[in-house]
Amino acid sequence: MITRTATTGAIAYTYTIDGIEVSELVLDVDTRKVINVETLAKYQGEGFARALWDHANTEAEAFHALEHHRTPEGDAFARAVGGETIAHEDDFVAECSICTGE
Repeated sequence: MITRTATTGAIAYTYTIDGIEVSELVLDVDTRKVINVETLAKYQGEGFARALWDHANTEAEAFHALEHHRTPEGDAFARAVGGETIAHEDDFVAECSICTGE
């Protein structure tokens, strides 16, 4: 079962099986950029995070962080599920040397 929970800054989609939260996808509420995606180790590779991604995209388009802002796992997820990467101006981080060109 997929549930959706919204807070002030984030929207969390959670995949639950028999009362166990097996996977969670969290989006920024304003930009719909992926903030975090996690799946319990024993459930990885079974498509639960992809199901959450697909579900989130039925509400409105979701975006991946810029490639240089992703963890290796986040990058693998983005490449596996496809979809758009957020525009540079919407994922700009003033402390990021790649974003600022410094």
